Amino acid sequence: MLVTLLFLLMLTILGTSSLYLAYTEVILSRSIESDAKAFYIAESGIEQTLYWFGNPDKFPGSPGDFFRKRMLNNTSFFDADGKSQYTGTAGNPDNVLSGKDNELKIYKPLTPGALCTVKSKSISGRISRVVTAELIEGLSGAQILSGSWMTE
Repeated sequence: MLVTLLFLLMLTILGTSSLYLAYTEVILSRSIESDAKAFYIAESGIEQTLYWFGNPDKFPGSPGDFFRKRMLNNTSFFDADGKSQYTGTAGNPDNVLSGKDNELKIYKPLTPGALCTVKSKSISGRISRVVTAELIEGLSGAQILSGSWMTE
């Protein structure tokens, strides 16, 4: 009888630890999924901005008007000195587009000669991800400045 009780105790401990491990794995996999989802949504904000710069005529009103080339002194998005016409800061951006779980801010670049800085924030569950990139005006339109891609 004592051996049977010890065997039942071991089975109970094994069952409890298996349930705990399964619960921990579920929590961990949900966290990883939320993190990936938040990252991809934030990354899509940068890609959406690139699309807007390339196709402002497809969007009547805002944001299309904001991304249409601003002509000053026969330049596109730059003034006569080659400085970007985007003058906002991270705290006071030129353009803010907010959704339920995401926010897109566009403001002046930190790198001389760049077009603008795009900061895209996304929330999935309790996980928040931010992707920041500076854009340049290349031969084929707006492009991501090499080395400017950052995640938080």
